[in-house]
Amino acid sequence: MTGPQGFAWGYPHLRPAAAAAVLVTAAAALLLGGCGSGGSGGDGDRAADRPSAPVSAAVSAPAGDPAATATAPPGDAPATTEAPGSAADAPKVPDAQLTPPGGGSFTKQQKTYLSGRVPRGTDPAAVLEGGQEICDRLTRTAKIDKDAAAGAIITGDISMSGAAAAVTALCPDQQPVIDAARRGFGDGTFTVAAKAVPGRSVAPGGYRAPNPSPSCTWRVTGANGATLASGGGARLTVPAAARGITSSGCYAWLASGGT
Repeated sequence: MTGPQGFAWGYPHLRPAAAAAVLVTAAAALLLGGCGSGGSGGDGDRAADRPSAPVSAAVSAPAGDPAATATAPPGDAPATTEAPGSAADAPKVPDAQLTPPGGGSFTKQQKTYLSGRVPRGTDPAAVLEGGQEICDRLTRTAKIDKDAAAGAIITGDISMSGAAAAVTALCPDQQPVIDAARRGFGDGTFTVAAKAVPGRSVAPGGYRAPNPSPSCTWRVTGANGATLASGGGARLTVPAAARGITSSGCYAWLASGGT
């Protein structure tokens, strides 16, 4: 396959995929129909060619990602799916030694992404491929449904850290998707704070669930766990007096106004 600025690589054996099961939006179903839900598309078995919208069939995560689940357990941060080497503690390849295995050089954007992310003994092209597949996946899905792209990050189908690193260096045009995901939250139990911390706290304000299941329910609590509001609709308001929020079957909440 061919990467940015014409750089070519091909390491299918370095791209393990993990499955995550979630619901599909009508718009993302169009994308799924074009690529096939079984893991093979017209231009190869790539996670980038599959929608990042919640889907009912198994969806492969980007190369090198560990298994991710669509719904985080109550109180837990969403599952993470990192590009290869991004979270490794092993010594990293110095920036000056980051070169393609077949010779030549990486572009400035590619070097920015790879800097400090390639453990010694790891093919930098495989690490780069993981980041590019995140960008491809977000770009393809956001073109059809921006809510679905942000939802994939909120639910942990694509990790926030992996997506943020890839978008910053390789596809900055997708920054609005990252911003929307950072303001949202998924199923689980969270505290309410003045500033949202992805996977931990929710900021006061209005929220909407673009793709809730029929069993979607939520509850907003105040001091001493008293219920301030509860319901089963796809919209909710978290007041400033709230201290906690619990959601089940709603999958991903986005701040009102969306992406």
